[in-house]
Order: sequence, then structure tokens, then C-alpha cells
Amino acid sequence: MNSNHSYAHLAQYYDRLMDQDYHQWCDYLLKLCQRIDYCPKTVLELGCGTGNISILLATRGLKVTGVDFSEAMLEHAYRKALVTDFDIVFERQDIRELNVPGEYDLVVAACDTLNYITMEEHLASVFLSVHKHCRKDGVFLFDLNSEMKLREIYGNESYSELHSDFAYFWDNSFDEDEKICDMELTFFVQEQDGVYKRVTEHHQQKLWRPETIFKLANKTGWEIINYFGFLTFAEPNLDTERWQFVARKITI
Repeated sequence: MNSNHSYAHLAQYYDRLMDQDYHQWCDYLLKLCQRIDYCPKTVLELGCGTGNISILLATRGLKVTGVDFSEAMLEHAYRKALVTDFDIVFERQDIRELNVPGEYDLVVAACDTLNYITMEEHLASVFLSVHKHCRKDGVFLFDLNSEMKLREIYGNESYSELHSDFAYFWDNSFDEDEKICDMELTFFVQEQDGVYKRVTEHHQQKLWRPETIFKLANKTGWEIINYFGFLTFAEPNLDTERWQFVARKITI
């Protein structure tokens, strides 16, 4: 799990750097529910980040709680939610040990949140914690960066971007033994006096194989009822960059 300092510097640039259509993402999540004739009213989003998906789910009429471990990301989520007419709750939580009131119809972990859990026992703890906070027969939607994405696209590659007020360099290394992609992000941020300050963040993402996910889900009270290539309703293939899972709560 990332420390509280992860995303401390990235948070202010996150929405500018992430090239995602969150409206399409939100629509897809709701279609996944429709395909199984499920109509949730309450949603808990794990790893909500700056609140993009939480806010859009609220605009669709759902009552939303978003949790994240990064205070910096949550600060941006709070600010964005304040300019809406929706009552969205954002809280700092460790998703391995959730402590939120009540049970939810739907739990969502989008944007490769679970890849940041790098130990199997901790991932099992997440599944158990979600099980505790999901209502009977509730649904858990989560996605994972695929093997192709972590090994070939991230892999041992480097990326960089130059903007008017900051630049960043992203260096990756993939550990074949641990199946972990180490990511070092170096930012050069322009201060008010025009001088650029250098800040560095370190992130890790774990490659979780689907068979491990199916096994852990079964052990922790979940049945994987659908497994798709992201934004599709078809089985993943070798070129799939993100895997989408649909799990139903069952009795342990």
C-alpha cells in the first residue's frame, strides 16, 4: 500500500495528466450492473482519487461515499464536490481495514486501485473488508492493469511530458520475480519566483493474475460472475490492457 505521501505532488496535476473519459467509464460501470439486472442505490468507491468517478456516479442519482488513502487527492475531491449540488462523502481510509458506517449496494475499485496492493494477504484483506461493508447479494466492480500493460507498456520504459508550469519524468522497472512494476515519478514544478523545484514520488503496481483473483475472491466470500476486457462485454485477450471483474457477494 502506498504511504500517505504517495500522490502528494502528483495530486495537483493528476487530472491534467490522466487521459481518461470518466463519463464513458461511469456509463460502463452502470452497464455492468444492468447486464446482471442490478439496480444499486448506494455506492462506495475505493481509491476515489480526485473524485471524478464518485461525482459522476452521484450525477446518475446514486448516494456515494468515496475513500482514498491520500489526503492530497481527497483535498481535490472535496473541492470539486463543493461546487456540485450533490452530497458526496469523502473519507481517508485504508481499504484493507475499512471503517465506514452501514452497508452498500455497490462497491467500486476503478483506475487500477487494486494493483497498488502488492501482497496477497493484503489483497485478501481488501476483499474481506469490502465483503463486510457490502449488503447481502451486493456487487463489487473492480479492474486491474493487465499483464500486457504492466510488463510491456509500463515495463522498463520511460516517459516524459513538458507543460508550461511543470515537467515530469516517469521511469519504470518491472521485477520479473516479484511481478511488481516500480515507478519513479520526478516532477519539476515552477515556483512563484520562476525557479523549478524537483520532487520525486515512488509508486508500485503488482501484476495479479486472473487465477489468483478468482481464488482469493472465492476464499473471501465473492463469486466472480463476469470477467471482461475493459469497456467491453467480451473475454480479455492478449492485447487487453485492463481487466474488468464483476463479483457478487456470497456467504463465506
